[in-house]
Amino acid sequence: MKARLVLTAVLFLLLLTLIFWVWGTDFGTFGVDYLRQIGLLFAAFGLVLIFLQYVFVSRIKFIEAGIGLDRMLRWHRIMGRVGLAGLTVHAVLIVLYRFTVFGELFPTTFIWIGLIALFGFMVTASLASLYKTIGIAYEIWRNIHLLNYVLFPLALVHVFYHTVSGSALFYFWILLAVLYAALIIYRLLRINNIKSNPYDIVEVRQEAKDIWSLDFSGKKVDFKPGQFMFIQLLRNGHLSSSHPFTISNSPTRDRLSITPKKLGDFTSTIKDTKVGDKAFIDAPYGVFSFLNYKHEELVFIAGGIGITPFISMLRYIYDQQLSKQVTLFWTNRDESNLCFREELEQMEEEMENLKVILVMSDHPEWPGEKGRLGGDMIMSYLGSLDRKDFFICGPQALTASLKIELKELEVPPSRIHSELFQL
Repeated sequence: MKARLVLTAVLFLLLLTLIFWVWGTDFGTFGVDYLRQIGLLFAAFGLVLIFLQYVFVSRIKFIEAGIGLDRMLRWHRIMGRVGLAGLTVHAVLIVLYRFTVFGELFPTTFIWIGLIALFGFMVTASLASLYKTIGIAYEIWRNIHLLNYVLFPLALVHVFYHTVSGSALFYFWILLAVLYAALIIYRLLRINNIKSNPYDIVEVRQEAKDIWSLDFSGKKVDFKPGQFMFIQLLRNGHLSSSHPFTISNSPTRDRLSITPKKLGDFTSTIKDTKVGDKAFIDAPYGVFSFLNYKHEELVFIAGGIGITPFISMLRYIYDQQLSKQVTLFWTNRDESNLCFREELEQMEEEMENLKVILVMSDHPEWPGEKGRLGGDMIMSYLGSLDRKDFFICGPQALTASLKIELKELEVPPSRIHSELFQL
């Protein structure tokens, strides 16, 4: 429901853009400079969509709650691409107009400012799509991406100079500039609040071969089991970039915790964190929690380190002594990746409504389930799929294939939940 409201607001803003353009267009001369007029429309649509990109990555909690940051990031990417296409069409039309009417292409400084902004958007958009493919480090990509916050004001300078003062579009650009300034102020205030409330790292412990947990003490965070945080670590005077991790502890317990697996440059350094180091935490985010749904029968499907939101939910169910019927499927390559194993065994022993099925995909000697976790294996344990909510967290390929198989087994999409968070 909230997602529809947000998308309705986006459509309203685009409609308002069209109204301002129509209001400010002299259709009496439309035949003479139609390239310029249509170019202005594409500029307006493009800048609005680019602006919305900033909205969807600014972690505005009253918007994110009930939608999920992963979905907002998808909107961010879509609107960025469409907005960039609009600005590109604008540039082409204006160049054609100037060449046709004046016989010149780029005569003024302010046209060059607009072209620099457009080229910058193209570069950052390309890097956003390809940075993993071409092997750019996340920190470098992030710093380059931050240039967008300079490029948008450049684009506004360009359009202000080329818009008649007092026209409808002139006031529209003022509105967009004010909204952008408000967004920047919001982000700066949020960052200041985070930096003003550091957390202490009170425990570092190894959970499995390449998996470590960090426990934090500090300001109380009101979150639902399964949600995630953004964290920056301050170690040896060096502040890391911000990274998202599931909160692996339950809100029923005193400490915040994360449990990353060694998968990249940053996670490979988690084991080097020391008690007494500082952390800056921005939380909570996400909608991946059984508390957001009504059914009493829950099926948790985890792949690898995708167990972390489920250990948070299970700890909550255990502590609250809830009567939920829970079946956990957890697939790994081998036993070396089984974190929380003893805790899960204790929970299964004490919770009569919990069943844990461990699946090993590359462990011939494993006495339990082996091979690929799929719909047939799930059906063999559950029997009926009615009145059950399915939660999936793991690698993208596993999540996508299981969602397809569950739909083929006639599980309604409204009862299949996943939250794939990728930067």
